Amino acid sequence: MPDKIILSTVSAWALGDRFSDTVAQKNAALREAKIAKLDGDLSENAPYQAAKEKFRTMGRIQRRLTREMNDLIAQGHTLVDPLSWVSSGPAAAVAAVARIEIGTVVTMNWNGATESFLVAGARDNHLPEEGDLVPIPYNSPLGKVLLGRQAGERFTAEINGRRQEIEVVSVRRPTREEIYRVFPSLQATDSGP
Repeated sequence: MPDKIILSTVSAWALGDRFSDTVAQKNAALREAKIAKLDGDLSENAPYQAAKEKFRTMGRIQRRLTREMNDLIAQGHTLVDPLSWVSSGPAAAVAAVARIEIGTVVTMNWNGATESFLVAGARDNHLPEEGDLVPIPYNSPLGKVLLGRQAGERFTAEINGRRQEIEVVSVRRPTREEIYRVFPSLQATDSGP
């Protein structure tokens, strides 16, 4: 059996929300089609045709999301709260970590620049605001080559068909503020330390 997928609670909520929204839109399209159907000739009824197409589209999206959720269930998954990645010391302390793992902030030199990433769950691949940490899924090509590495390591890796020279500058735990900027929805659910 393959390894379990590690999901952040945020990406699990987002998948559930997307599914619920899709079902609601599909039901709304069905109601619109039923109302438009009362206007007579269906072949020339533009509102009916539009509602029917929206219903079909939402049905396709619902089936795709259902497959994704069933795959996660079949393969197994572990939910991780991104707030559990935060250093448990004083608020100002940033705890260094020996090796790169899920939930660590990696600062590295690559592509001629120094960048910082948050190694995150399998579906955490959204783009945050400018200047915030970029979450990279642990199972992405970059995430896979980083896991287990240490600060100070220099190595060459092939990522998406390109050879990359990488130097790991530092590995640390994220701050609570960084997690909130990457996952804003957590702020409303967190009771704090």
